Amino acid sequence: MNEQDYIAFDALVIKVQQHEETITQLMEIVAATNRKLTELSRNQHNTDKNYSLS
Repeated sequence: MNEQDYIAFDALVIKVQQHEETITQLMEIVAATNRKLTELSRNQHNTDKNYSLS
């Protein structure tokens, strides 16, 4: 490998690391959204149950 190959390889390594960080952030956002949806769904279910008992 020549010097340009090493430079290109280093650039690819950096790009992959950036993509890994972005994917991790997106997964954290999806997980937080899923937790919130679960909480809202549970609250809605409990509210519906309370109205049906009234």
